[in-house]
Amino acid sequence: MKTRPLAALALVLLLSPAFTQENDVRATIASIQRLLAERPNDPTLYYYLAAFQARAGDKADAVASLGKVAELGKGFLPVRFMGFDAIWQDEAFRKVYAQLEAKLPRIADAPVVIEIPDRDFIPEGMAWDGESRRFFFGSVAQRRIVVVDASGKLTPFSQPDDGLWSVLGIAIDPARRELHAVSTNALTAEGRKALANEIVTYDLRTGRKRGGVTVPDAEQLNDVALAPNGDLYASDSASGAVWRIRGHEVTAFLPAGQVRGSNGVAVLADGKTLYVAHTTGIARVDTASGAVERVMVPRGEAVSAIDGLYVQGDGLLGVQNVTNPARIIRMQLSADGKAITQVETLQSHHHPAFDDPTTGAIVGRDFYVLASAQVARFNDKGEVEHPATATTPKVIRITLPALRAMERYAASLRRVTGTTNPSTYLAMGHLRAGCYAGWCVEPSRVVIAP
Repeated sequence: MKTRPLAALALVLLLSPAFTQENDVRATIASIQRLLAERPNDPTLYYYLAAFQARAGDKADAVASLGKVAELGKGFLPVRFMGFDAIWQDEAFRKVYAQLEAKLPRIADAPVVIEIPDRDFIPEGMAWDGESRRFFFGSVAQRRIVVVDASGKLTPFSQPDDGLWSVLGIAIDPARRELHAVSTNALTAEGRKALANEIVTYDLRTGRKRGGVTVPDAEQLNDVALAPNGDLYASDSASGAVWRIRGHEVTAFLPAGQVRGSNGVAVLADGKTLYVAHTTGIARVDTASGAVERVMVPRGEAVSAIDGLYVQGDGLLGVQNVTNPARIIRMQLSADGKAITQVETLQSHHHPAFDDPTTGAIVGRDFYVLASAQVARFNDKGEVEHPATATTPKVIRITLPALRAMERYAASLRRVTGTTNPSTYLAMGHLRAGCYAGWCVEPSRVVIAP
């Protein structure tokens, strides 16, 4: 299978501008090796090094680098189309692959709850509107947006004459009743001859396109996130920039090259902090000053190349498809938000519905994930490869761990008191009033936040 444009960008724009020059694999290998001199215990760098060594035909070196990944990291598993195809059947490679897989948990119990009956749809972004209780999906191949209502009925949302290109990230503005989506032609060779990158806006009430904001200097917009004040932040994976759209004003919030392979973006509820997923980790950005710092992670953990990134309570949710074929993770943040203290796998690559997962949406107590986007099938010519073997896009529903914990707490209250009234526990100081990942605890009751 050919390398898909979105995943390839996260990898080939790793840290080396050299790779933009006619696939200079050797220069990129040298660039990663220089970084390893500074970060010798970074399994993510060894993973990318192995991928490029495999592309270069250096089988023994690639296997040795993966051995370092197995020694130093957890959560990693080679993805075939990221460069490992050349050594996929190699005996030594299969041995280290088995070692890496043995370190992964097997969690594959999330039910499939939505299926789009169109093998050629190739979705990438999805979003949820709580007021109308509808999911929205954008198509890379068909250049349109569709909606799925609470009954599971699928209907068109955008119109054929809206002038959309490939639709990637989608964000809902519930207060202003708007939908914002990335529209880009940068995923095909023809499109890159005359780039078009835009954030389009729709009226959620009428379904009509209100307009769009062109980002003329962007190379390939990818994801988009909404801040409480209405600002939009859009990642530019090809240039490593992040753009801020405020009304019709577009600014390079983070200039090109600042966060290479920028992808998933998420804003904290107070609007003060933006998290940006990138090729080798996650960046934390002060939205007032633009100051960037690397989010620290526990030794060996894989939080690199996250596609969809979301704030959930006091942590982050991530969808991975580059350093692992498919993994959904929850990352617990430190009190100051500057570090990840724990990484938990919510669903592993073993799930039968997984085929290139990309993004998701938090709905109350659940995380809905676009499990089989199959973006890898969309090639540089704008065609869907091998459509006869494609599957229908599917969405799985994951009950979030923090919410399961609150459910257990509520059950224990019922056993002790016969109700879910936590007043006694609040008085004793065993529980503080407040909201916890979708559950709200008040002095007289436990309720699910709307």
